[in-house]
Amino acid sequence: MECEICGREIRGRGFKIIVEGSEMTVCEHCKDYGVEKPNVPQKKVLISRPISKPKVSTTIDLGDELVENFHIIIRREREKRGWSQEDLAKRIKEKVSLIRKIENAEITPEPEVIEKLERVFDIKLRERVEEVKVEKKRIDLTPTLGDIVVIKRKKKS
Repeated sequence: MECEICGREIRGRGFKIIVEGSEMTVCEHCKDYGVEKPNVPQKKVLISRPISKPKVSTTIDLGDELVENFHIIIRREREKRGWSQEDLAKRIKEKVSLIRKIENAEITPEPEVIEKLERVFDIKLRERVEEVKVEKKRIDLTPTLGDIVVIKRKKKS
């Protein structure tokens, strides 16, 4: 074993010292560069069987997705019933500003708000998204010099 400060070979037992917060094993000549660490017996730690982590699903379920023209449908349904934005906001217990932003397509409503709107209008604003399978062709992904360098050519005069 070598001294971690001077590099000499440690004969006999090394000294455990603390130098600027780091524990080091040093020779007898270098032990004065730090504070000697007291030899405290370590507690035995019982090692039990490792805790198994729950398996993570690698498939992604996109589930239901909001229809593309949701804001037009909501405005049309509200106007069909003769309700103002304030009336709709009271019926679903949300703010008028939220209804205004949804109808102007400024925001996408949260799932809870979508559920309230579907319930009050008795319509579906979400549709099931089908998984699309994409075939990947195995190609060499190692970049070449031509992929990285932009070549500037001199113009002929």
